[in-house]
Amino acid sequence: MLAGVGLGSSAVTAAGATGANHRVPTPSAEAAAINADAARLASQYRGNRQGLQEAGRAEIRTGRNEATVAEFLRLGWARRLSAALEQHGAMLDSVHDRQVALGVAGVRYFASRIHSGLLRAGSGRLITVSLQAQELIAYDRGRVIVDTPVTTGRPALPTDIGAMRVLSKDAPWTMKSPWPRGSAEWYPDTPVQMVVWFTNNGEGLHDASWQPEATMGPGSQTGRYASHGCIHVPLAAVRILFTWVPIGTPVVVYPGDGSPVADQVAQQSVDALGNPTSGVRGD
Repeated sequence: MLAGVGLGSSAVTAAGATGANHRVPTPSAEAAAINADAARLASQYRGNRQGLQEAGRAEIRTGRNEATVAEFLRLGWARRLSAALEQHGAMLDSVHDRQVALGVAGVRYFASRIHSGLLRAGSGRLITVSLQAQELIAYDRGRVIVDTPVTTGRPALPTDIGAMRVLSKDAPWTMKSPWPRGSAEWYPDTPVQMVVWFTNNGEGLHDASWQPEATMGPGSQTGRYASHGCIHVPLAAVRILFTWVPIGTPVVVYPGDGSPVADQVAQQSVDALGNPTSGVRGD
C-alpha cells in the first residue's frame, strides 16, 4: 500500500505548494498583467483573429493538462487558477478582437501560473506521463531532467491513470508474464536492464530492447510494440531516471488530451493512495 500520493495533504499547505518565497499576485496585479499582454497580442495578431484564437486554444489545452496533473496531486491552490483559465477560455470564441485578445492573455497567464506552481510543489521532483503525447517529463525543482517519447499500455491493458509514486527500483530485471502460457497476453521471460516501479500491480518505467526507439511517441500505445501496462522508455533516458529518482517521487499519468480537468480526472484508475483498481499489468 502507498502511504499517500497527493502533494496537497496537510503537510503541504497551499502557500508552500506554490512556493513559500513566491508572493501570490493580487487580483489587480493579475488584471494589469493580463491587460498588458492582451494589448501586445491585439497588436501582434491585428487582422488575424483566427490565428489568435488558435494560439489561445493551444494554450488552454496545455493549461488544462497541467491543471489535471495538479488535481491528481490534490494541489488545492490550482483549482482557482483552473477556474480562471476556463473563464478566460470562454472568451476565445468571441467575435470581438479585443475580447479574444483578453481571453488568450488570461489563458496564457493562468496556464503559466499553474505550470510554475507545479514545479515548486512538494520536493520539486515530479515525473509526468501524457498518454496523448506518449511523452515522459521528469522535473527537478523546475529543471527538466528528462523529456522523452515513450510507449504505454495497449488499449486492452492501458497504463493506469492518476497519481502514483516510485515504489522501488531493480537492475537488472526479468519481466515474467503474470498470464499463463496460452493466454492472449502471455509473453516469455523478458530481461530489461533496469526498471523503476510505480505501482504494486506490475507497472514500471523500463528499457525495451525489442522496440526501436524511433517507434516510441504519439500513437505507439496502439501499435505493435505497445506494452502490457508498463512504460517503455529509451535506454539512455531510463538510465538517467534510475540514478536520479528517489523512492516516493510522484509519477502522474494523465490523459493529456486537452479536455476539461473534470473529464480527464474522471478517467482515473487508481485509488486515493495511488493503488491501481484496474487489475494486473505486465511488461
